[in-house]
Amino acid sequence: MTILRHIPFTVPFDDRVFLFRQCVKEDRLTTGAPQQSSAFYPRPIRRDHLSDDGFDYFCSAETAALKGRIRVTFLDRDGHQEQGLDGGGLWKEFVVTLLEESFDPERGLWAKNEEQELYPYPQKFAREARQLKWYKFIGRMLGKALYDNILIETVFAKFFLAKWVGESGGLDSLASLDPYFHRALVALKQWESDDCLDPDTRFDIVDIDLGQPDTIELIPNGSNIPVTKDNRIRYIELVCKHRLDDQIAEQTQAFLAGMRDLIELKWLKMFDSSELQQLLGGVDKDVDVDDWMRNTSYEGGFSINDPCVKTFWTIVRSLDHQQKRLLLRFVTSCSRPPLLGFVELKPKFAIRCSSDDQSRLPTAATCFSTLKLPRYKSADVMRDKLLQSITANAGFDLS
Repeated sequence: MTILRHIPFTVPFDDRVFLFRQCVKEDRLTTGAPQQSSAFYPRPIRRDHLSDDGFDYFCSAETAALKGRIRVTFLDRDGHQEQGLDGGGLWKEFVVTLLEESFDPERGLWAKNEEQELYPYPQKFAREARQLKWYKFIGRMLGKALYDNILIETVFAKFFLAKWVGESGGLDSLASLDPYFHRALVALKQWESDDCLDPDTRFDIVDIDLGQPDTIELIPNGSNIPVTKDNRIRYIELVCKHRLDDQIAEQTQAFLAGMRDLIELKWLKMFDSSELQQLLGGVDKDVDVDDWMRNTSYEGGFSINDPCVKTFWTIVRSLDHQQKRLLLRFVTSCSRPPLLGFVELKPKFAIRCSSDDQSRLPTAATCFSTLKLPRYKSADVMRDKLLQSITANAGFDLS
């Protein structure tokens, strides 16, 4: 543990992931979190109000209950309770869907950089009390995803991920927020000419808030103090602090407070910002089909020796990297394999014989990680139907 505290990156990434999982496991035991036999059941979740119901039920839930096993039921759009018991798959579906909705920039809490990576919305609206409660709730639910080993597809800006492990941003970090502004400040830093800088550049900065300009003075009376060759480094430091820290300080504090309800932030210090992203969403590497096969169950009359199943795995091996990722996302809701192999996938991947109808497309029950595959007689037909489903999500089925 001494090595992990001081030089964690000398330890292989997979080993640190395993240690992170062990920290969670031990935390469950020491906090006395309810286990599967005594799971916490909130009221049924309305599918068409999933985010709002999630906020109402889990924003103020006891931490011990959140750390335990949670099982959910859904109400359909007509208000009827959906059939079936939650063995973990419905909860996973709820968390993934909730976070997808919550991180949608259209909701006004998150912004995107040029790489389509997320960071907290920097304008005043996002610092209102109601929005800060949402940031804390989203942090809680993302923490719960980490706690329960549920991978999500959301990608965060590196400067924001760095804040999770207490790293402060500077000029280099600005590149992941605003590359154009970063280049301009780098040019200013490297300025060696004795010529005057732009006389209009002062110790202030203009934010655009709800379409209206808002001038912020970086130092007292900053609007009247020009930036010169002698003070330009101080100006750069203050601008970076404003853009990377001050504008999102309250949002980040609320978000991390929520995450801290489930995840000790010191556990995350085993990882750098790129590794944190992998911890959240998996590694973008080729799928190990042999490992996938070893951790697959068969239902509905299928077995590992069934000719249809053998044809399926032959087709999977022939898929390119992107097609394998599409298949994974189609069945499990995440396009990347579990970090430590398919033995981690909960619920376990399954292939179920759905019918003998050669015209039907494969479908998926993502909440159970189950592919519903018709018993096709032709490999060409199976490949064509499978690609139709995974490329267009045409066969998506939550039943």
